[in-house]
Formats: sequence, C-alpha cells, structure tokens
Amino acid sequence: MDTELEKISKICMNTTDFEALTGNIVKDLVAAAMKYPLMTETGPVIGLTELRAALNLGPLPPWRHRNVTKPSEQELGSASTLEEYYDLKEPKSKMRSLDSWWLLEKNMAPAVVYFDEHFPAIRKIFRGKFKKIREEGVKDRKMVDRMIEEYSAIKEKVYKAMEKILNNFDKKSVNF
Repeated sequence: MDTELEKISKICMNTTDFEALTGNIVKDLVAAAMKYPLMTETGPVIGLTELRAALNLGPLPPWRHRNVTKPSEQELGSASTLEEYYDLKEPKSKMRSLDSWWLLEKNMAPAVVYFDEHFPAIRKIFRGKFKKIREEGVKDRKMVDRMIEEYSAIKEKVYKAMEKILNNFDKKSVNF
C-alpha cells in the first residue's frame, strides 16, 4: 500500500487534469480552485463505496445535511440490523454533505471516474483490505468497527498522498 501511494504522491498534475477531474464542466482557474475538495474527498468516497460493498450494503446514500452528533450507545444498541448499525457509524464529512460550500453531490461522479482511471491503486487498496477483513471472520458489529478503523487509517494515507500531489501542482498551467 505505502509503495503505491508513494508513486501516486509524486504525480504532477496540471490544469487539464483538474478540468478532467471536474468532468470538464469548468475550465482553468475554476477547475484549479476545485482541485482541493475533489482531490481530498474522492478517495474517501471510493473507500466508503468499497466498505459498503464489502459488507453487502447498498450504494452510498444521497447527501444530507451533516449531523455532527455521534450516535449514543442506546442508538447503537437499538440498531436491529447490521446495516442500521453501520449507517449510524459511517464516517461523515461536511464537504460531502448538503452543507458543503464547495461541492455538489454530482461533482463526485466525474472525480471518481478520474481517480479510477488515473489512480486505480486507491480503490484496489481499499477493496483488498476490506476483502481480507471480511474473509477473517463473521460479519458482525466488531467487523464493521474494524473496517471503519481500517478505512480511517487508509483514508489518512490517501489524504497525505493527495496533499503531496496538490503541492506538486504545475502552477504554470493556470492562465491568470
């Protein structure tokens, strides 16, 4: 995992790449402005998609307003299915909510396509880790908790790789 992310972190992107990341709906300076939220949120979206798939859950739910309160022990205890339990615990982000100042839900689909084409190792890393955990035991709350912990650890490593790419950005490619 670390070797793949190290390779990714050395990539130097330019404005054309960021335009593609947005699905070519904006150009140049606007695409460059969207690079940070898209580069930092797409990895987590891929990770959560793979996490849900490993648990045989449906796709990511539509964006909602962000609820910053953590579920209580009583709420967690009263979840009658593994999916209800997971839904209470699924990691959230303001950037991936209706409260985002930068992104709309529809901005994520082209970014995911871009990542799958240019950084396929990210999906492979998440999928491989979750598959390994899934094969190790019974699908229960402990497994959900472990997968969420692994998701968080991988997400941080992916985030660091994306930060390095953002620092490698070819600033000469932006037309001011």
